[in-house]
Amino acid sequence: MKSPTQTFIVFCLCVLFPWQASAACNDKVLHVHGRDRSEIICTPSKSTSPVPVVLVFHGRGGNAKDVAEGIRLHELWPEALVVYMEGLPGIPAPYDPEGRGAGWQLNAGEANDRDIAFTDATLDTLAQQFNVDQRHVFAVGHSNGASFIGVLWATRAQRFDGFAFSASQADQLITSADPKSVFMGMGMRDELIPFTQQRKSIQYATTRFGMAPVRADQPGVNLYRNKNGIELMTAIYTSGHTWPAEQSQLIVDFFKRQLQK
Repeated sequence: MKSPTQTFIVFCLCVLFPWQASAACNDKVLHVHGRDRSEIICTPSKSTSPVPVVLVFHGRGGNAKDVAEGIRLHELWPEALVVYMEGLPGIPAPYDPEGRGAGWQLNAGEANDRDIAFTDATLDTLAQQFNVDQRHVFAVGHSNGASFIGVLWATRAQRFDGFAFSASQADQLITSADPKSVFMGMGMRDELIPFTQQRKSIQYATTRFGMAPVRADQPGVNLYRNKNGIELMTAIYTSGHTWPAEQSQLIVDFFKRQLQK
């Protein structure tokens, strides 16, 4: 059995990059369902209008600052409006039975849909304050954050153009989900969410959306597409329950592909 310290390390996204402070990134607080919800908004450093949007959801026990420092999507896609969302404690999970770690709801209707409401409020506020490209809004999640974007896919598909899952996949939610382009990153040595479980989502997606292989971009990275242009990119790593260094660029490139369709 893992010690509490070991378990916390598993929950958190490994920080693989040095943080470079950006004047374009600012803390924001929204009052949602009677609670203050925090996020970091990184505005585009390159001028485009309207702007694509990326919402990022950290793993359990993480926070918005750490995930921004770790994956730096706003630096890799300076034309996008990137928002790093921050979760709350209070929702138990098998690996956090007391719900002490900050995280996200695992099912629709759980915790009064507090995190769906936070997502809705964020998207509504962004639309009021920026010239947002409503056709190109994306969500990225790692671990518990990835489980939550599966909930968003099931309940708010109309608000998103695509999703990127890391170290946790949408599982059987895909079998009833609306067609969306999806990135799936998973590690063969993942001890928290076994690789054998995660890779089932590849079959769920290719079957549900009628996808066929298009090409292999590099070892471990494959692209699938259906006749309507819906795409699935899979990245299979030799690592465990982490965010590999190359994954940020893969996700940015995948989302940019969706803009070109």
